[in-house]
Amino acid sequence: MEHIGSALGSVARLKGQYDYSPDYFRERLPQLRSLGVNDETIKRGAILLLDLIKQERICGSCQGYDKCGKFGDAQGLYDYLDLYNDQLTVRIGPCNPYLKHVEMKQVTSLSQFSEKTLADKEYRFDNFPPEQARKHPELYAAAMEFAGGFDHRRHLIDQAAPVKGLYIFGSPGVGKTHLMLAICNKLDERQIPNIFVRADTIFDKLRTMAATGQDMETVIEKYCTVPVLAIDEFAQERANEFTLDKMFRIINYRFSNKLPTLFTSNYEPPAVYKTFYDSTKTVDAMISRIAQMTRIGRLTGKDARLSQVEFLDT
Repeated sequence: MEHIGSALGSVARLKGQYDYSPDYFRERLPQLRSLGVNDETIKRGAILLLDLIKQERICGSCQGYDKCGKFGDAQGLYDYLDLYNDQLTVRIGPCNPYLKHVEMKQVTSLSQFSEKTLADKEYRFDNFPPEQARKHPELYAAAMEFAGGFDHRRHLIDQAAPVKGLYIFGSPGVGKTHLMLAICNKLDERQIPNIFVRADTIFDKLRTMAATGQDMETVIEKYCTVPVLAIDEFAQERANEFTLDKMFRIINYRFSNKLPTLFTSNYEPPAVYKTFYDSTKTVDAMISRIAQMTRIGRLTGKDARLSQVEFLDT
């Protein structure tokens, strides 16, 4: 009797689908209007549309992937309505809350490769020295534009218009690192994966790993593939063939894959790694790539750190 009752229920459901008008579905599934689906196609796809309405009820009250109302393998997936040869169909893909969940995990995992300290989080655009912002308006505007506008998801879809990074150079104490950290901290707020690292510690870490037999590839891969890499004090480390080789590998990968990179340095690009010009072509190749993948700006002024020095018995 249970089987008979179940079968009758299924028949009633199939029969009942035709009690729903096309406008009933259009009201609850706006995609039908955007796809321009006619009445007959809607009637033929009524059972599929009823399932999509059920999905909308669940997803409409979404509180994040961790509390997904779907079950089993359906969690984190979404049925996107599509039209093919006058037949309604669906394509299955990850939902936005799931993608955000994955990105948050990525951001968390990148923290072990980044060198930002708690103090570094205090460097923002709103406390950047106003005299420097007024003195260098184009560079300051470019930094704000990148920090507030770069979207790695859109960048992955449309690489025909690559987003350039920034190369900020100037004498010590003029605010280069402050401006870079302001960018990175804004990217953190927007949950854009990024790594901030000082050039010398990249190689200190890699040398230690090489000396102790650890695999360097995981670290190098993170620097190569992170959506935004920020290298502070570029070309100020104790350079040698080992460091040049690894730095070129990172920059070349990011250049080839159109991934934006931020640099600060005491040196303008033509002057980096001067002592190695005659011994290797790597430097020229590196400078060429940096020139193509960044917008270059110079910060000038007095060393702000010296103005804070306290002299005794003067």
